[in-house]
Amino acid sequence: MRRGLLFLLVFVLLLIAPTAVRYLQHYQLGGVNRAEPPTYDVASVVESVPTPAAAAFVDAPESFGGLVLLDQSHDNAFTLDEIGYLDGRLAARGVEMMGYTGGDLATALRGVNAFVVITPLQPFSADEIQAVENFVQRGGRLLMLGDPTRYNVIVEEDLFSFNIFVESDKIPLNSLANSFDLIFNGDYLYNTIENEGNFRNIVLDSVGFTENALTAELDQVVLYGAHSLQVGAGAKALMAGDDNTWSSATDRPGGLTLAATAANGNVLAVGDIQFLMEPYYTVLDNARFIAQIADFLSEPIRRDFTVADFPYFFADEIDLVYTGAPELGPDAFDEIITLQASLRGAEKALTLATADSQSGDAIYLGLYNQSDEVADLLAEAGITLLIDPEILTEAETAVLENENANSDDGADAEEEAIDNENDAAADEEPVAEESFDRLIQSSLGNVHMSGTALILLDESGSERRLVVLAASKEGLENTVSRLLDLIPLDADYALADCLLQDNLALCPTNVTNEEVEAELLTGGTLEADSGDGDVSEDEDTAVDTEEEPTDDEEQPEPTDIDAIDQGTIGLGETVEGTLGDGEQFSWTFQDGPAVIDIILESGEDLDAVLELYDADNIFLAAADSGFTGEGETISGYEIEDDASYTILVRDFYADGGSFTLSVQESSEPSTDGDSGSEEGDAGSSDTTIFLFVDDDGTPIDSGFTSQTELETLLSPNYTVQTWVSSADGPLPEDALEGIDLLIWDSGDYLDSEGFFGEDTFVIFAYLDAGGSVFITGSSPTIFGDLGLSELSDLEFTGEDAVLLEGFTAGEIIELGATYEVIFADFLVDDLEPGSIAFLLRGANSDDSGNVVGLAAIDDTNDDQQTMFLLMPFAALPEQVQGQLLDNMMAWFGF
Repeated sequence: MRRGLLFLLVFVLLLIAPTAVRYLQHYQLGGVNRAEPPTYDVASVVESVPTPAAAAFVDAPESFGGLVLLDQSHDNAFTLDEIGYLDGRLAARGVEMMGYTGGDLATALRGVNAFVVITPLQPFSADEIQAVENFVQRGGRLLMLGDPTRYNVIVEEDLFSFNIFVESDKIPLNSLANSFDLIFNGDYLYNTIENEGNFRNIVLDSVGFTENALTAELDQVVLYGAHSLQVGAGAKALMAGDDNTWSSATDRPGGLTLAATAANGNVLAVGDIQFLMEPYYTVLDNARFIAQIADFLSEPIRRDFTVADFPYFFADEIDLVYTGAPELGPDAFDEIITLQASLRGAEKALTLATADSQSGDAIYLGLYNQSDEVADLLAEAGITLLIDPEILTEAETAVLENENANSDDGADAEEEAIDNENDAAADEEPVAEESFDRLIQSSLGNVHMSGTALILLDESGSERRLVVLAASKEGLENTVSRLLDLIPLDADYALADCLLQDNLALCPTNVTNEEVEAELLTGGTLEADSGDGDVSEDEDTAVDTEEEPTDDEEQPEPTDIDAIDQGTIGLGETVEGTLGDGEQFSWTFQDGPAVIDIILESGEDLDAVLELYDADNIFLAAADSGFTGEGETISGYEIEDDASYTILVRDFYADGGSFTLSVQESSEPSTDGDSGSEEGDAGSSDTTIFLFVDDDGTPIDSGFTSQTELETLLSPNYTVQTWVSSADGPLPEDALEGIDLLIWDSGDYLDSEGFFGEDTFVIFAYLDAGGSVFITGSSPTIFGDLGLSELSDLEFTGEDAVLLEGFTAGEIIELGATYEVIFADFLVDDLEPGSIAFLLRGANSDDSGNVVGLAAIDDTNDDQQTMFLLMPFAALPEQVQGQLLDNMMAWFGF
């Protein structure tokens, strides 16, 4: 028992002894003083790491302009702030970085210089890879940035577990990089000998740089936590580490690539993103390297484009040329304005030009039958247009008939007998039907012109030219609309139903039973005379009285109205409706006689067309000047009797849409009434004339306008409102409201870009509403820059009693000087019936016999009146000015 107690006591003492000893030592009870702890001097133990110096670099870039597409559609592991410095270098070069968040990548790449992909966490699809490959193959640039610190984290959770997986070994960027013989390795690089403050911050010396514009003037660059790259046969190393740089994957040094190029230098891959970030871009030559990457992404490059890349293959300025030199009426101007406005959204400027004056990039619009100007371009592309027999225009037909009528048709009796025998034999034999060939022959095969449009991109020279041809005016309009649908970078693919082969597309025009038309008619003001400048004797300005057609004149054909009858509509009534796809609605109006306004308000999806027919279904009037969602109005139309007239509503594209239709009694003069060609009162102060002095351009000679002369002659009889462009600025949208006549005076100024200015849009809106206009100047803005020639004398012509009052046909007027004025030869080639040439270039002037003064009435636009004087009014002798201006005002009905 005692022994047990002794053992227990010893055990307890041994157990508590260490604690007692530590206690006594801690409180120094009976022991020596505790030693002082050693002093720790950091400087003597750890060597300091110097902050690397920034290279003296100032970015002084050239402004290139353009777009760079930034991938943001693959769960990319970066923020915009992290690439802010690169974005700033691009902005300094005039380049905008635009995000791509999904959709058709091929479509989005059409209008950009380069595509940037940074640390995606989702792989690219096969279609996306193909789109990028095609983009690079045609000259586009690609930048790929990887980073070993950016990887996907997957969280899996169920009722019993919660798991987190880090996919550090998966690099989705390789789904794209592999297509260019590049692989981003699943490693990180380190260097324990020479680094920038940390063994993973790799310092690259110029010894490891390949000679390239990207490495020019670089001494040292630092990459922070970089992948190594595997470089295949189609790629080249751009930056390599030294022999002390190791890979975490192999733990072996040397031979490691950190940046590479591929696809003939169009692809750049870098295994790091952090060198772009603050403050790392300030280290050594990183800022210069980033600036040179910005140059790589933004420098203009010669890409190979396809038709589907419209309009991004064009330079900033584009000429628009109509083949066949047709007259350009309101329909053409609507088309031009729409094209110009749409292209402006793509930062392209469109200028109207002729085939002779065209230079630089161009769009050619026309019909197959009037395509001589582009015959060489078609031939170079291996395209032949087969039209057999040939299709003659009205003017060509008239010339041929005249030649046949004047030919010697006499024959001797023997010849007549032979002819009779041949005729008899022919009567006995069956007559073979005449065959018509209207084919487009190309590498895509033989295709009928009817129902098919041709779009050809020519890149054979230094300029790019786009040829757009169709069989008819409607087919051409539909094809232009198809091209406009391509402009937005996020647009649906508008050529999906076309037959494509790189630079050629054959597309349906969606015109049923399309006729191959002889010439392009755009509702213009002018039509051909005999070519010698004389006007036919039966021309007359009056349109208020309808002459009885002679037996030789062609009678208007009734229209087969294929519309759904909606019943009757009376004066003062309003109806609403919705057109389905391909539907047309018609109403019967029987409340005449009356002068009416037919008003159509369109829903947002309807591009409305409004038409009026008489009791025999003869076409009378139409309104089609607005765009989708805009209304249409036939104003001031005189219904002469109580017969059954037909009002028809349809959608231009046959897509349908909602509308509201009403018929109201008009407050405007009848459009079937007097055109003003008969002499009336000398004028009234109740008549308001708006004088727009358009002096914004460049002086051709001394720089003058006709403001003083016009104000002096008009003010005694009319209310004159004057707006001087250089002093008052652009025309306000409501400037022309409530006026009776617009005089557009450009004097001695040439403004080649003015056609697409703010003023022109206001004026065209006024013209679309049926407003009358008198245009005068050496080079009127409406014609752009068509070329000039010398004018020193004039000759009166024609037999219009109003315009020639006080003058005689053939009378010569000598000008006091020689002026450089527009040479509008197309006015001679195309004069429509009802158009009146009253002044020609005299014998002593260049291009003698060409039109200088012309008056025209557009019967498709409420008999809108237009007069041109293709010279400054002030250049006329004083003794001529007063009488001629009175005649002009009388023609307008004042």
